[in-house]
Amino acid sequence: MAYVANEMKRFRQSKAAVRFTALNYKDHTYAAHMGFFQAFGLTHGNTPGQASGSSTYIPLTLLNVAAIQQEAAQRSVNPGDIIEEKASQIAQLLIRQPEGNLVDTLTFSIREIMRNVVEHSGSEFIEYCGQYWPSQNMVEVAILDVGHGVRFGLRNNPYLNIASDRDALHLALLPGISGKMYRGVKKRPNDAWQNSGFGLYMTSRICRAGGSFFIASDGAGLLLDHTGKHDRLTSYQGTALRLRFNTQTLTNYDEMLARFRREGFAAAKQFSGDQAVEPSIASTMLARDFQS
Repeated sequence: MAYVANEMKRFRQSKAAVRFTALNYKDHTYAAHMGFFQAFGLTHGNTPGQASGSSTYIPLTLLNVAAIQQEAAQRSVNPGDIIEEKASQIAQLLIRQPEGNLVDTLTFSIREIMRNVVEHSGSEFIEYCGQYWPSQNMVEVAILDVGHGVRFGLRNNPYLNIASDRDALHLALLPGISGKMYRGVKKRPNDAWQNSGFGLYMTSRICRAGGSFFIASDGAGLLLDHTGKHDRLTSYQGTALRLRFNTQTLTNYDEMLARFRREGFAAAKQFSGDQAVEPSIASTMLARDFQS
C-alpha cells in the first residue's frame, strides 16, 4: 500500500499539467482509514499518521528526517538514539508488549533501516506502516523513502564495481559493505554509531529466520527468504523495504545477534581479508546495551 501510494504520487507529480480523476474509491474503507488515498494526493480518508492504529496494525505514518536531526542536536545525542526511541515505540505499539525478545528484535531491525534513510538516502521523510497477525505468528513492517537509492548511497566506495541497480542491492546486503566506511576511511574512536555496513546484513538475516526480507531500489528488487534469493524488476525511485518476522523463531535476541555478527565478520574477512571492516557496536546491538 505504501509502495503503490508513493508511485502514484510520483506519477502525478511528473504530469503536473494533466488533470487526474479518481473512480470507485469511496467503498475502500480500509485503505481510506490507513491513509492510502491522502498519501498520493486524493482528498479522501485519513492523512498518513492520522489514524490511531489498533492492537494489530500501524497505519501509514511519516517521520520528518530534519525533525529527528534537530531533536538529536537539542538533546546532544546521536540521531541514532532518537531513531532507536522511535523504533522502540513502533515495536511496542505494533505488538502491544512493553519489552521482551520480540520488542528488542523489531526495535533493532526497524532502527537499522531508518538509520540508513537518515544517513544515506537524502530523503526528507521516512514512511512506514505495520501489521501483526498473532494467529499466524507473523509481523510485517514496511519502511520507505523517496531518496537517492542504494546505488547512489554506495557511490563513494572506490572498491566497489557497481554496474547496475541489481549489483548495488546484492552488494549492500553483504556484511561490511558501505558507502561511508571502507579501506582508507579513519575509524572514529569512541563512536559506536559510525557506519560499518552491517545494518542491512543483520536485519536481512533476522528476517530470513522464518520470515522474509524484500528491498526495492530504483530498477531492482531482491527478495530473501528460506528458499534463497530472488531478483525482481522494479521502478521505485528511492528505497522500499518489507520486513516479515516469524515471531516463533525470535526467541533469544542477544544470542542471535551475536551469532550473526560472528558469521558476518567471518564472511567479510573472506572477501576483504585483513581490510575487512569490523562491525560497529551500533550495527549489532541496541543502544541501551552499549551505553549502559
